[in-house]
Amino acid sequence: SRRRPRHSGPSAFTVHLDLQTGRVTAIGRLDGRSAPLLHDAVSVLLGTEQPTLTVDVSGMEVADHAALRAIGDAYRRALRQGRRIIVRGASGQLRGALTQLHLGHHLIDDAVPPTTDDTLTL
Repeated sequence: SRRRPRHSGPSAFTVHLDLQTGRVTAIGRLDGRSAPLLHDAVSVLLGTEQPTLTVDVSGMEVADHAALRAIGDAYRRALRQGRRIIVRGASGQLRGALTQLHLGHHLIDDAVPPTTDDTLTL
């Protein structure tokens, strides 16, 4: 079986916010070190009036279990405020992981096909 190389350096992760549309675009490696940045971005979006928040993960690498917890936490925080979060551009592996966590049907927008990039490295 092929093993993916593990990154040992600092996380490279950025987010771009669009407050008018309630969209965050996450780019780079989401892991335990970068998860607080996603948390902060979602906090800003939850301060808007948008009923549905979108997280575009097509340029994001989910690197560990902390990354999945961060996505799940964002979902729960939105739910507590009566909001919805949609994850767009998730790879097949991320979709599978979210489905195993019973979050797939809550978060995944089935109208958007998965990315072909295989970026989940747990």
